[in-house]
Amino acid sequence: MKLISLQKLISFSLLVIIAISTKAQPIKTSSGIMVKVDGREIELAVAKDVGFRISISNSGMPAYIPSIFLDKGNTKQAKCSIVSEPPVYGIKTSYGKLVVNTDTKTWALYNASGVTLIQAGVFNTAGTLQQFSFPTNSKTVFYGSGNYSTKDLVKHGSAAAQGNGTTDIPYCWNSGGYSVLGISEDDDMPAQWNVDSAANVHWKFPGKSADLYIWPAISLYEAATGFAALTGKPALPPEWAFGYLQSQWGWQDRPYIEDVLHNFRARKLPVDAFIYDFEWYTTLPDYALKKSGDAGFTDFSFNPKLFPDAASQIADYKKQGIKFIGIRKPRLGNTALLDLARKNGWLKSPETDSRDLDFSNDTLRQWYAEQNKPLLEAGAMDAWWNDEGESYYTCYYGWNKAEAALTDKVRPNSRYFSINRAFSPGNQRYGYTAWTGDILSTWQSLRTTPADLLNFSLAGICYGSCDIGGFGTTAPTKETLVRWFQAGVFFPIMRSHSNLFTKPHFPWLWDADGEAAIRKALNLRYQLLPYIYSLGHQAYTTGIPIMRPLVMEFQNDPAVANITDEWLLGKGLLAAPLLDSGGTRSIYLPDDVWYDFNTGKAVPGHSTFMVTKALDEIPVYVRAGTILPLGPVIQYTGQDTSAPLELRIYPGHDGLFTLAEDDDKSYDYTKGIVRTTTFTWNDAGKTLSWKTGGKYEGKKKYNTIKLVLGDVTKKVAFSKKGSVVF
Repeated sequence: MKLISLQKLISFSLLVIIAISTKAQPIKTSSGIMVKVDGREIELAVAKDVGFRISISNSGMPAYIPSIFLDKGNTKQAKCSIVSEPPVYGIKTSYGKLVVNTDTKTWALYNASGVTLIQAGVFNTAGTLQQFSFPTNSKTVFYGSGNYSTKDLVKHGSAAAQGNGTTDIPYCWNSGGYSVLGISEDDDMPAQWNVDSAANVHWKFPGKSADLYIWPAISLYEAATGFAALTGKPALPPEWAFGYLQSQWGWQDRPYIEDVLHNFRARKLPVDAFIYDFEWYTTLPDYALKKSGDAGFTDFSFNPKLFPDAASQIADYKKQGIKFIGIRKPRLGNTALLDLARKNGWLKSPETDSRDLDFSNDTLRQWYAEQNKPLLEAGAMDAWWNDEGESYYTCYYGWNKAEAALTDKVRPNSRYFSINRAFSPGNQRYGYTAWTGDILSTWQSLRTTPADLLNFSLAGICYGSCDIGGFGTTAPTKETLVRWFQAGVFFPIMRSHSNLFTKPHFPWLWDADGEAAIRKALNLRYQLLPYIYSLGHQAYTTGIPIMRPLVMEFQNDPAVANITDEWLLGKGLLAAPLLDSGGTRSIYLPDDVWYDFNTGKAVPGHSTFMVTKALDEIPVYVRAGTILPLGPVIQYTGQDTSAPLELRIYPGHDGLFTLAEDDDKSYDYTKGIVRTTTFTWNDAGKTLSWKTGGKYEGKKKYNTIKLVLGDVTKKVAFSKKGSVVF
């Protein structure tokens, strides 16, 4: 009996040992491993070629969630090796390691050097709210979720919600060296995160499944490139979109439009597009309409008062360099069309009084595109202005998908461009601009606008814009409007707008000195176009935004951690416009040598000082080592000019800048049909050299270069390769 008992004991012990040794053995998947933790399967996988994915589920085996936030066109995938050091299992790549400990039921993230970025992370898969939590260093800070919860750059959480000109997205970067993106099973119910008082980070995902994307990122630059790899590159708008865009609610009739156009051209005020509100397609807004709509409401036609001969009018305006941008709403007003939409199940909330369309419906998108098709065939809609689409989180994505597909159908290989009042991750894959909504015409609104746009930049929207001058029912003062225009010179997209009940923001209506100051600002914007447009190409290639907070470049300077009243375009051009009355402001320059853009005088960095500026002056500084390309003053981007490219060199460091030139309107740039010229400054040898590459051979490129170093100017031919010694 004792022998039998011993044999049974041995057998039982062997079974226990086998069970223990096999219960957590990982199962290889197509992109990583599946590990059982606390009775549930957890997938650890590579994410593209930049990061990792942890998938959990309370309903069956976890799997990749095919969110529209993610770029399915990027098929790159990093190679990984399996880590199997019981009880620790995971995957390892060239950029780091992600592991789970089956005994402690925790996970950890390491960078390529083996430094721990996140440790003791836990997950909870109970119920219909999936959660990830992990501790963070209380001395680190978070950036990147958007501007809904707070306009500060530094974040303490995300609401993952939208409003009028505000958006939070389920993404952040931590200065401890990592980024996080959350994907829930329903894109309209995105994940949220917050940091508690004990410096623990909590991610919450509505639904029964969740994907947490994490990747090592030592800087905001690496965070941006990783985010773009996962959610998509920011598509490049047409070049004219980088010029000045004049919007207005209250275009009265055809003579009014043409008088405004005449004034812009006669007064030498550069402009590239007119943006039309409700009045371009209907006589009255639809705000007073009830659920049934109105039988006489027009949703998809021109208002004959403004456009009695739309095709020929618009063609004539385009000959004068004026593009057409018309407002669109996410709903219908016509009774018959509303009946059709309800019958086909095309409304988002048919049980309510809402008339909003469900742009997630493929059939609806096709129908919507067909209704807009005659507008494009008449020459309208060089771009789309999409307003009031915040009723559900992904509205703008589906809406843009419909418009982009139509644009491609009617005008193949023409760049799509749209202006929208909110966004979600991935929308940047279109030529997508988000603007800051219906803001008041006050100094306070002006002061917060750069903060909004910088938060857009850190949330993946490289093309931010605003209503220059505000949209309040009380008009701005002349000083406020002028200073807003001056700040707008350094926004990715420069657009003004005004309310029906206030004076339009046409420069000539704001006294002679106001007009002169605005003209000077517009001229500077057009001079900067070669620089800004090249940064747009860089954004497409890398995901790095055009408009950048100082903390992006000077991460170790605590003084700039939350600065939003100064910012960078690229790495070297620092804008510090006046954002309050009186003409005086304090400026902080980070540690480096800087030059006053207007005088060329050197200014020491790591310093704070006061400046006083006249109404037509803008404080702008250029960092040592910057090579700044400037174009001529033109009245619109398509204007023919044989003027040289001016290249200003700011000595003190070696420098590098890549100028990009293309046909300015097609998607050929995505195929490498771009002329790229890399200019290199050798500070010790006082030598500028350059080398040109790329496949673009069109006519729209510079043929001569005017080199400027301090007081020295040299003019040379734009050869494929060259150098000049100063």
